[in-house]
Parts: sequence; C-alpha cells; structure tokens
Amino acid sequence: MSLKESILQDLNAIQNPHLLHQCFEYIQAIKKLEKLNHNRSKVLAFAGLLNNKQATAISNSIQENFNSVEGEW
Repeated sequence: MSLKESILQDLNAIQNPHLLHQCFEYIQAIKKLEKLNHNRSKVLAFAGLLNNKQATAISNSIQENFNSVEGEW
C-alpha cells in the first residue's frame, strides 16, 4: 500500500466531523506553504548579486529615507 493510500484509508476511518475539519484545514495550510516554496528558487536567483558594501549602502539608504513618516496620518 502506498503512503497516499494509507493516508486516505486513515481519513476514511475518521468518523468525527470536527477531526475531519481539522485534517482539512491542516491540508489547506500545507498547500499554501507549498505554493510559497515554489517562489523560493525565483528569489534565490538574486542571491549574491550584491556584495556586502552595496547591500549595506542600500540598507542604510532605506533606513535614512523610509524610517520615518512625514505629514499627518
């Protein structure tokens, strides 16, 4: 029996609707995380493009220019 078949067999054996709902929510959460992981390789494609000096300069610029709110909110 495959792992998927075993999981389905266990799910079919659950009679408690509340427990089934918890399983459903857990599976939905896993699916969301899986979608996030697909983006990881796209983000990592930019890793190493900046050296430490460039990264520090950008970080400092962000802190200096965007760290405070001007005007009324």
